[in-house]
Formats: sequence, C-alpha cells, structure tokens
Amino acid sequence: SKCKRSGDVAGTAKKRQAITMETKVKVIERMEQGEKMVDVAHSYNMNRSTIGTILKNKDKLMEHVNSAVPMMLTVISKKCGKVMQEME
Repeated sequence: SKCKRSGDVAGTAKKRQAITMETKVKVIERMEQGEKMVDVAHSYNMNRSTIGTILKNKDKLMEHVNSAVPMMLTVISKKCGKVMQEME
C-alpha cells in the first residue's frame, strides 16, 4: 500500500461551489475590459474552464440579468413552453 505524502494532492478534489449571477456579471465585465482569463480565474479562485463557460453563455446570462430578477440567484430557471402547459 502507498503512503500519502503531506504534499500529495491526489484524492482531494475541489468541492463544487455555486456562482452567483453577480459574480458572473463581474467576470464578464472584467474579460470585456481586456483582462487575461488566467488573472480573472485566479482572483475568483476558479478554473479557466469555468471562466470560459461563463463567457460562452454570456448572451443568455446578460439576458437573464437584464430581466427584473434578483442578482443573488445562482440558477437560471427554465420556463415551460405553451405546449407543455396545455399538456399538463
């Protein structure tokens, strides 16, 4: 059996954390100002891929933010279409 050394990080995965809409908007604003993705990721303690995902969904996020929804929400809810409402 292998002994884990004190500097060994194997098996210590990061816990998932919810990112608020406010944080996502700040990330988008900083990226639009020309900051590097790595710098933004380090300042929010996120991976570069998370920042990339936020930027990929920028249009959907900004549309959601511009509606009258509180900024502290973390999840964008999906609305059922008219067909689904009639079916129920």
